[in-house]
Amino acid sequence: MDLDFLVEFLSAYGYWGMGVMAFLSGSVLPLTSEVLLVILMGMGLNTFGLVVVSTIGNTIGGVTCYYTGRLVTKEKVARIFKVSDRRMHQADRIIQRYGFWASFLSFVPLIGTAILLTLGVMRVDTVKVTLVMMVGKFLRYLLVALSYVGFTGLFSFF
Repeated sequence: MDLDFLVEFLSAYGYWGMGVMAFLSGSVLPLTSEVLLVILMGMGLNTFGLVVVSTIGNTIGGVTCYYTGRLVTKEKVARIFKVSDRRMHQADRIIQRYGFWASFLSFVPLIGTAILLTLGVMRVDTVKVTLVMMVGKFLRYLLVALSYVGFTGLFSFF
């Protein structure tokens, strides 16, 4: 898939495009939604609105990872999604140590997906996972937005 075409297509749909891209990047697809966030901010769309839409879309994508994990075993997750043994062991260690709090790191590329899949496999509390995951994803998008507009732009969000 041509990434430039995808970004161009989704940017034409504004907030909807941002939500779809965030959803796809929050799922098991190795996409990045931060680029589109910055493009849409540059096009003049409301920054805070984009951060909220991105958070919602990416969280829904993360929930799909979590529920995918609930449907299968760790071995199937590793095989189907081609998650390396090293990544799965990393995710296991994080979850054994931090439990549902590990979902905060779901925004981290590659390991975030492995964490969510493993949380699902281990049947960790869905509500807690979702809420903590959403906070982590919101803070990530907020930091990306702040890095674009600068700290003084924080007050122009609303």
